[in-house]
Amino acid sequence: MNENELRDYLFSNHKDDLHSLIVEKREPLALPEGSFPSIADLLQNRTETKINRMIEDLEELQIDGKEVRLVRDGDSTTRIDLLGIISGSGDLVIIELKKSTQTERQAFNELLGYANHFCTLFPPLSESSLMSVLIAPMEGRGVRDALAQELIINNKNVLAFIPRMDGDQIVLETYYPSELYYRWIENNVLDDGSMTVVTASFPLIDGWIDAGEPGCMPPDYAQDAFKIMTGLVSQRLEAAGLHGLIYARQYWAETTAVFALPNTLVLCIVNPFSPLRASSSEGKVSGTSDPSRLEAVQALIDQVPNNEYWLESLHSAFIGQAIRIMQDSFDEFFMGKDGVSVLPEICTPDWRSFKTSMIEAVICHNMHIRLSGILRTVFSDYIAHCYRNGIDDIYFSDDLPKFGYIAHDHFLAAWEILSGLSWTETDADD
Repeated sequence: MNENELRDYLFSNHKDDLHSLIVEKREPLALPEGSFPSIADLLQNRTETKINRMIEDLEELQIDGKEVRLVRDGDSTTRIDLLGIISGSGDLVIIELKKSTQTERQAFNELLGYANHFCTLFPPLSESSLMSVLIAPMEGRGVRDALAQELIINNKNVLAFIPRMDGDQIVLETYYPSELYYRWIENNVLDDGSMTVVTASFPLIDGWIDAGEPGCMPPDYAQDAFKIMTGLVSQRLEAAGLHGLIYARQYWAETTAVFALPNTLVLCIVNPFSPLRASSSEGKVSGTSDPSRLEAVQALIDQVPNNEYWLESLHSAFIGQAIRIMQDSFDEFFMGKDGVSVLPEICTPDWRSFKTSMIEAVICHNMHIRLSGILRTVFSDYIAHCYRNGIDDIYFSDDLPKFGYIAHDHFLAAWEILSGLSWTETDADD
């Protein structure tokens, strides 16, 4: 049965019960009951739970269109194989079919492009209100990587099924990303060496962001300013798809006379190009990553002419991106009518040294921490785990705050918990 025949068969015979063809749906990876799971297991459980939830949603799918033509100016004619709607939620479902392994990656790219087109056609529709379904052999590495990225990192609503013949009946086998993807992610988050840090320091602004009285926290109006600032930077991180944290630091009022720039915003982002995880010397890739990942990076490097500084340039470019986020944020913070500008002093310290410094960790107020991406996911799941069990083994012990939102805005709790979750057997040997 070729693609057209499969499409016609599904449209003619399974408009309202496509879910009845789905097989090989499995239970999400089980998590330990008492202890908090590894990050890899946590992400695998979350992703497989999401896949199963989307499959359940397909029980209310009604396929309404076949070969739906999209009109896009300047483009050649494109057609959606099958288009439907989930009656309970009103979410659109776009289905693309490919029987050939040579074109399945292209089909997946087209599928994502169709979703973007609908968001353009019906603004401000977002991809969270769409489900994209690929029916293909899923044999190519490219399409498997792309699906895992969209599901695990970009958190999009995408599903993949492998069509198979069961006697004279077509069945759709659910595709789940390999556990390898989760291991790769776990290997590159939370560790101090994977972090890029950008600090932006600026002077006291009398009456707006100042230090207040000795022995006290900064004034409420200064804390309100810091809270807004960290919130806005966090939004920029989310919009850019970056995983990190941002918080405000102000030196104690007793010490501000010593420091020309007592106020600082501290931005810490997981750097995917961290030399700790993968670096190259004379064309040979090494690092603390999973061996299979290092092999894949090596295969990539081998195909790049003059590759001696290629990974290093990616690392430097990422640091540049983090610096621009901070600089652009300050342009937004201090727009004003009187022409006064606040230009921060930008630095990029080493994260481990910075956070263990007496000056940065002790004689200052650290406040209003905000997490983004995977760091927010891990921290939120850990806090939920603590409330289910009534105890936190890393920071709060049995004195959990009355409500979870308090824990989420508790700087020292987030600092200590993320540090505790990043602990490995390697750390014990240091």
